[in-house]
Amino acid sequence: MPAVKSGIATPLLVSQVKATAGWLWDAPLADVRLSVVTDALDAVLAAERDRKDNGVAYLRALLAAHYATVATFVPTDVDTRIRHHAWALVEDPAALAPMLDVLDEIAALDPRWVSARTVDDEHGHALAGHQGEWFSVRAGALGRALVLGDSDVVTRLTETIDAELERHARVFDQAWKANAPAERVLRIATILAHNLGDLSRVVEAWPGKPELAELRARYARLGHPDAPSPVAAFVRAGALNKAIMALENHRFLALRKPRALRTSRALLLPIGPWFDAWGETIARSLEQGDVAEVVAALVETHLSSPDQQGILRALAGIHRATRGGVELYVPDLPARIRKEATRGRVREALDVTPEHFAAKIERRYKNERERLA
Repeated sequence: MPAVKSGIATPLLVSQVKATAGWLWDAPLADVRLSVVTDALDAVLAAERDRKDNGVAYLRALLAAHYATVATFVPTDVDTRIRHHAWALVEDPAALAPMLDVLDEIAALDPRWVSARTVDDEHGHALAGHQGEWFSVRAGALGRALVLGDSDVVTRLTETIDAELERHARVFDQAWKANAPAERVLRIATILAHNLGDLSRVVEAWPGKPELAELRARYARLGHPDAPSPVAAFVRAGALNKAIMALENHRFLALRKPRALRTSRALLLPIGPWFDAWGETIARSLEQGDVAEVVAALVETHLSSPDQQGILRALAGIHRATRGGVELYVPDLPARIRKEATRGRVREALDVTPEHFAAKIERRYKNERERLA
């Protein structure tokens, strides 16, 4: 594989990871479990200096950075490189296997160490948006392997992707058939919709070559009823996500501003709209000025997306966990949003208990379940 001469500079990559997930180096897990990430980032700096094994070392660092930050408030922007550019540079099929070894190493890391957006399967293994990221990276590698005619790599990749897709469908089906609580089913649906979308977007971007057509059809639009081979679990998950969850899990760009949110694994945002406990954690973990900055970001998000319920639940959690309620933070808010923090839908949400809100979601879910049955 040729040396990678473009892309994000390695010192900048490391500094970005430390800026958004510096707790990786301080957390109790860092010395053992997460050392794979920190070692990968440290090693690529040395590889950049002496130019030894720069391509694979660089890919390993990019994947480690993505693993560490994709569920944080400010992910490193390496998506295009790990999904497309890294594989497009490969001319020799023999270079693919060591690259896939690196991918398998990072993909095997537990998403729960760096994400609050996970659900456990029946074996206690995490189902998370991270698997969607690895779907997309493997799809990029698969497209290149097909073009290069490497049948062994194609088999290796399709077997890995298919096994993970089977697990995704099984976890959803088990929850659906057991009539599990709405929160569990909807969390799973959100993860599936995200992950299948990641896979589909990459295979649909493959070049229009005949040798790619069969697998493109196999992996595209799996969460849609018009897929070439629709899977009931995926179609139901997609429908639930669209009806209830999609609005609640957009990017929360305003939350990139409060830097205090980047100081601890405990402050990572979970799957919405169940943000009550997260709001309580914010109020109890941060200084008053930092909480006020988070409140300001939440109010800003509410004003831009008034129907998003999770934001209101976060404010309700902060309100309950603060002596004096959210009014305590109003003097520290920007003048333009001070009144908005205590009136209208925000004011109404502050008096709604988590139990009442959960019951409301349960009713919405049951209505959608009846429609999809």
